[in-house]
Amino acid sequence: MITKVCIKFDKYYHSTKLSHLVSIYGIEVWLPKKYCQEFTVNKKLGGHTIIPTWLYRLKFGCEPNEYEAATIVEHHTPEKIEKVISNEINELKK
Repeated sequence: MITKVCIKFDKYYHSTKLSHLVSIYGIEVWLPKKYCQEFTVNKKLGGHTIIPTWLYRLKFGCEPNEYEAATIVEHHTPEKIEKVISNEINELKK
């Protein structure tokens, strides 16, 4: 399950107090600052940021690809461990 997505934006336009206006895939998108992690702008006014998967779905209407994933969480069931009856060492008993 992908929890965070690293997106590369083509152009950074400007920021307000609460959000950034960027162009991603040719679409102008407002990204809330509180959900953007590692927001970076390069000298050509492009850049990248990490956003939650739900925000990516909301803005672009599709699921993110695995190559865009910043964090992938895999759910697994741990193996059952038998409990230890006694942890005493018999040779050390008096």
